[in-house]
Amino acid sequence: MLSTQDSPKTKRRAYLIWTHPRADSLTAQVVAGIKQELQQHDVEVAELDLYRHGFNPVLGEEDEPDWANPDKRYSEQVMELAAELKGSDFGIVVFPLWWYGMPAMLKGYLDRVWNYGLTYGAGRTLPFSKLRWITLVGGGQQEFEGWGNPDNMRHLLNGSIAGYGGVKDAEIEFMYNTIGPEEGSDAADHYAALIAQARAAMVRMLEPAIAPA
Repeated sequence: MLSTQDSPKTKRRAYLIWTHPRADSLTAQVVAGIKQELQQHDVEVAELDLYRHGFNPVLGEEDEPDWANPDKRYSEQVMELAAELKGSDFGIVVFPLWWYGMPAMLKGYLDRVWNYGLTYGAGRTLPFSKLRWITLVGGGQQEFEGWGNPDNMRHLLNGSIAGYGGVKDAEIEFMYNTIGPEEGSDAADHYAALIAQARAAMVRMLEPAIAPA
């Protein structure tokens, strides 16, 4: 019988969801950097590119929750995508901030796939031990914080959405000035720094949780 020390290590798995209409966008480059960082740490990455997947964000009658039946079978696409989440240690969601919220494509994914009876309700939860939202903010940090946007988003994404799914370790990584660098800054260096920021967030995510003293 193998001891715990001799047992083969189980490879960790991350489920990476992202949305942007252009495959050559900064969002896509951030996703590529995240994948590289995770793979360098021997983390298996399952990727869902909502646009290239052809995902339909519109919730129809077939995918409307039935609050009296948590075992409802939703549309084939929803059931397949919900099944893909299983066995994932980490959830990572990458998106550009549009009108101070998530794009419709991502909202539709959450509406349809992170659905009642699949990821919350009747004792069911998301499989992730940690969930990270990587948010590309077009403008600067000072203006964004001045309107109280970070706190609003933390309440929605971490407290409400992640909370309903049973994920206690959820964080948002805000990336600022993604439309362009501040005056006098080199664009290439600026965008490289943003990608490095996202990669650093992955390194922190992979660190073991430290129990309070």
